[in-house]
Amino acid sequence: MEDTLSGVDFTRSGVSRFRDRDLGVPHYRCEVGVPLAEQKELGHNRWHPDIPPLHELGPGDEVILEAPGYDDYQLKDVDDEQDIRDFDLTRTHPIAGPVKVDGAEPGDLLVVDVLDVQPLSGIGYSNILPGMGGPLASWFPRGYKTVWDLHGLFATSRQIPGVEIPAISHPGVIGVAPSHDLLRIWNEREDPLIDQGLAGPRSTATSTAVLRTLEGAEWERVAATAARTVPPRENGGNLDIKNLSRGSRVYFPVFVEGALFSTGDFHFSEGDGEITWNAIEMDGIGWFRFNVIKGGMARYGIRTPMLRPSPVDPNLGTRYLSFSGLSARGTDQKYLDATAAAVDAVEQAIEYLGKFGYTPEQAYTIISVAPCEMHVGGIVDIPNAAVTLKVPLDIFDKDILPS
Repeated sequence: MEDTLSGVDFTRSGVSRFRDRDLGVPHYRCEVGVPLAEQKELGHNRWHPDIPPLHELGPGDEVILEAPGYDDYQLKDVDDEQDIRDFDLTRTHPIAGPVKVDGAEPGDLLVVDVLDVQPLSGIGYSNILPGMGGPLASWFPRGYKTVWDLHGLFATSRQIPGVEIPAISHPGVIGVAPSHDLLRIWNEREDPLIDQGLAGPRSTATSTAVLRTLEGAEWERVAATAARTVPPRENGGNLDIKNLSRGSRVYFPVFVEGALFSTGDFHFSEGDGEITWNAIEMDGIGWFRFNVIKGGMARYGIRTPMLRPSPVDPNLGTRYLSFSGLSARGTDQKYLDATAAAVDAVEQAIEYLGKFGYTPEQAYTIISVAPCEMHVGGIVDIPNAAVTLKVPLDIFDKDILPS
């Protein structure tokens, strides 16, 4: 078919005002398949207040940011699992930014509207990484690799046939820069945990730190104290909230001039808790709008991010099967331990799904990536906490209800 639009001036033809169809919004692009260290101008993989801004804008302005997936393009769309065994955890969470917002000062609230989140390459991963597989990591010492094809509203995988996961796309990592004082507090409280294996390495992982355009002595100074992006903290960070999807609004405490907002670790879908430590991880595109509430931290008593969830959810209605977990099993009693109760519910769900042909690896992955809902039923009825895990029925191509 002949291209009848060649040479047309779209700005005058009425077809579109903007050639790239992004409404004139600044758009920072990620080169697919290229590690962040080879396109470091795009962003960083540590938190620090001295990382130079990628972009500067004012209240009411918007920006579009692309970022690699959490794996920094270490994973490949092949059935061989060697890449999850060679995985370098110190490269995780290459994020785009920071974005400096004019007028934002310490003590303010940065208001971020998540206008849209979309896949970039169309390939997703949700692996149980060896030694890093959440509370049931010991069940799967070799790990388990899952590759997803992201087709518009749904994801499917050749490793888990018969399951179709609806999109509820969101940024896993989203946050602002800490102040120097807050960064010192983080390091003081987390460094003792590193030696016990209870927190990600910091000083021993500086060689893989990407700090945008910093180089030489300045890179060394910042890398020495920069914080890993693995945990959520007062600045936001790795929140992993599935309902922080398109249409959501987040209120971030501001700790430095300009707030210095960054984001990445995009997810196609995720269950509450992200129990395997993986959602359906993807490289992605996020579209954001910014505003500032002056003095908002003190006025509203905000110490950590506050969220108005997305109005857009998969339409699953009441079509769930809910498993209940307790902080007690047999003669083992834990006092009001909601984590133990959550794990109990997950283990029961894995065993149940096994009755319908799913391996433990497949079942554990489904619970982590599907839009499952986990709720605390009670943390006051001593001595037992109760947690429910709701698994959506309509993601399966078979009836999994008891009969």
